[in-house]
Amino acid sequence: MTSTTFRLVILLSCAHALVHTFEHALPSVELMIGNDFSVGQSVTGALGTAWRIPFGAAAMFAGWLADRYGAKRLLSIFILGSVATCLMASFTYSIPLLFVVMFTMGSFASIYHPAGLACISHETDLSNRARALGWHGIFGSVGIAAAPLLASLLFLLPSFTWRQY
Repeated sequence: MTSTTFRLVILLSCAHALVHTFEHALPSVELMIGNDFSVGQSVTGALGTAWRIPFGAAAMFAGWLADRYGAKRLLSIFILGSVATCLMASFTYSIPLLFVVMFTMGSFASIYHPAGLACISHETDLSNRARALGWHGIFGSVGIAAAPLLASLLFLLPSFTWRQY
């Protein structure tokens, strides 16, 4: 694998970590959101569902878009959209609007896997694809662990809220 290809694989792997950090950020602060809005676990659990339904269901459409418009372009949309909706969530003060924001964030996040894996497939060959996908998988697992770890560390700081997280 050339150094250029390896750098691209690591960059894509970081984006993979990021999508799973976004995915697990809400469950990491679910109780705090419930307390802030005075709602129970059925409502906060439904927020997670509002995120995950488009994350899974829109992946086919995202794959079609990646094939049509290019994986790299779609990856930029994933990052910009996910970051923008995270910022929106921090400024949302109603549960119905938070549902809309979570659904939108899940929609942007649905872009990552089809576009990221397509990009890795196009940029690698049979001699190095398995290694590239191995790095990709490792970083995804790091992202899954990162959200609750980051939350637990940040909430050690005084007055740190779920909105800042």
